[in-house]
Amino acid sequence: MRNLGLKVLLTGGFTLVALVLFLVGSLSIFAGNRMQADITHLGEVRLPAVELLGRINEERLITRTQTLAMLQQTEWTNRSGVQLAELLTQREGSWQRLDRVLARYDLIPRTVQGEELYQRLRQGMRQWREAADRMDAEVKKMSQARSNEEYQVFYALFQRQFDALVPISAQMNQLLEELITRNLDLSQDTVESAIARAGRDSMLTLVALGLGLLIALASGWFITRRVMGQLGGEPAYVREVVRRVAAGDLAVQINTAAAPADSLLVSFKEMVEKLHGLMKQISDASLQVAASAEELSASSSQTNAQVQLQQAEVTLVATAMNEMAATVMDVARNAAHAANAAQVANSETANGMQVVHQVVEVIHQLAVEIETSAASMMQLVSDSEEIGSVLGVIQGIAEQTNLLALNAAIEAARAGDQGRGFAVVADEVRSLASRTQDSTGDIQARIHRVQEGSSAAAEQMEQGKQKGLQTVEQANDANQALQAINASVMAINDMNAQIATAAEEQSSVAEEINQNISNITRAIDETAAAAAQVTAASQELARLSATLQSQVQHFRL
Repeated sequence: MRNLGLKVLLTGGFTLVALVLFLVGSLSIFAGNRMQADITHLGEVRLPAVELLGRINEERLITRTQTLAMLQQTEWTNRSGVQLAELLTQREGSWQRLDRVLARYDLIPRTVQGEELYQRLRQGMRQWREAADRMDAEVKKMSQARSNEEYQVFYALFQRQFDALVPISAQMNQLLEELITRNLDLSQDTVESAIARAGRDSMLTLVALGLGLLIALASGWFITRRVMGQLGGEPAYVREVVRRVAAGDLAVQINTAAAPADSLLVSFKEMVEKLHGLMKQISDASLQVAASAEELSASSSQTNAQVQLQQAEVTLVATAMNEMAATVMDVARNAAHAANAAQVANSETANGMQVVHQVVEVIHQLAVEIETSAASMMQLVSDSEEIGSVLGVIQGIAEQTNLLALNAAIEAARAGDQGRGFAVVADEVRSLASRTQDSTGDIQARIHRVQEGSSAAAEQMEQGKQKGLQTVEQANDANQALQAINASVMAINDMNAQIATAAEEQSSVAEEINQNISNITRAIDETAAAAAQVTAASQELARLSATLQSQVQHFRL
C-alpha cells in the first residue's frame, strides 16, 4: 500500500465510496420497485377483484329486492300488470350490468384456487340465472293476466319457482362471500408482505449506508494519512518552505524530523542542499570563466588580425591564378579548334580517296565496256561481210532467174497464143528478178557503209580504251598522293589531339588549383568570421559570466 500513488489512492477511495453509494441506490431502487409491484398488484388485481365481487353481490341483492317486490303483488289489480312489467324491465337491466361486471372480472389474473372458486361461482350464477328466468317467465304471465283467478294460478307457480331459487341464491351468496374473503385475505397478505419487505429493505439500506459511511471515513483517514506522509508535513509548512527557496533563500532550515524518508519534504530538502552546493560551485566557476574569457578575447583579437593579413595575400594569389587559368583555357580552346580542323581535313581527304577509288572503278568498268563494244563492232564487221557474201549469192540467183525468165519469154513467144500466159509469168519473174537485183545492190551499198562506220568506231573505241587505261594510271597516282596526304593529316590530328589533351589536363589542373585557392579563400574567410565570432563570443562570455555572478549573488548561500 505504501507504493501506491496519490492518484491511485484518491481514485480508488472515491471509486469505493461511489460503489457503496451505487449499492445503496440499487437496493433502494430494488425495494421501491418491489413496493411498486405490490401496490400495482393490489391496485390492479386484488382491490378491483373485491370491488367487482361486491358489485356482483350488489346486483344480486338488487335482483332479490326486485323478486321481493314481485312477491308483494299478491292480488290482481289494474296496476299490477304495469308494475310487474316495470320490475321485469329493471331485472333485464340488472342482468346486463351483471354481464358487464363478469366480463371485467374475467380479465383479472387469478390463482389456481381462485380460478376454481370463480368457476364454481359462475356455475352457481348460471343455475341462479336459469331459475330466475323461469321465475320471470311466470311473472310475465302474471303481468298479462286478465282476471284474479288467472293471476292466482300464475302467482302460485311463481312462488314455487321462488322457493326453488332461494337455496341457489344462498349458495351463490356463500361463494361470493368466500371469494371476497379470499381476495381480502390475499390483499392483507400482500400488504403485510410489502410492509415486511419494506422493513427489511430499510434495514438493509441503513446497514449499507452505515457501511458506506465507515468505508468513506476509513478511506478519507487513510488517504489523508498517505497524503501527509507523501508531503512530509502540513501543506502550509511545505508551501512556505517552497516559497522561501523560490525567493532565493538556499540557507533555509527545513524540519524533517517527523517526515518519512520517502516524503516530498525530505526530497525537497535534499534538492535544496544539492542546489546550495551547486550554486556555490557555479559562483566560484563564474569568476574563473570571466578571467578566462578576458584572456580568450585578447587571443582572439590577435588571431583575427593575422587571419585578415593571410586573407589579403591569398586574395592576390587567387587573382593571379584566375588569370593563368583563363590563359590555359584559351590555349586549350585553340588546340581543340586545331584538332577539329585536322579532323575535318582528315575526313575530307578520306572522302577524296573514296571518290578517286570510285572513279577508278568506273573507268575500269568503262574500259571493259569499250572492249566489249569493240569486240561487238568487229563481230558486226564480220557479220556484214558474211551478209555481203550472202547478198552476192542472192544477186547471182537473181541474174540467173532473170536469164531464165528471158529464155522463158523467148520460148513463150515461139509458142504463140499457147504460151501467152507463160510469157506473162515470165515477165513477172523477170520484173521480180530485176527488183531483187536492185534491192541487193542497195543493201550491198548500205552494208558497205555500215562496214566502214563499224571499222571507224572500232578504231575510236580502241583509242578510248588506251586513253581510259592512261586515266586509270593517273587516278591511281592521285589515290597514292591522297593516301600520303591522309597519313600526314592523321599525324597532324594525333599531335593536335595530344596537344588538346595536354592543354585540357593543364586547364583542369589550373582550374583545380584555382578551386583549391578559392576553397582556401573561403576557409580563410570563414576562419576570419569564426575568429570574429570567437571574439564576440568571448566578449559575450565575459558579459554572461558577470551576469551569472550577479545572478548567483541573489541566492543566500
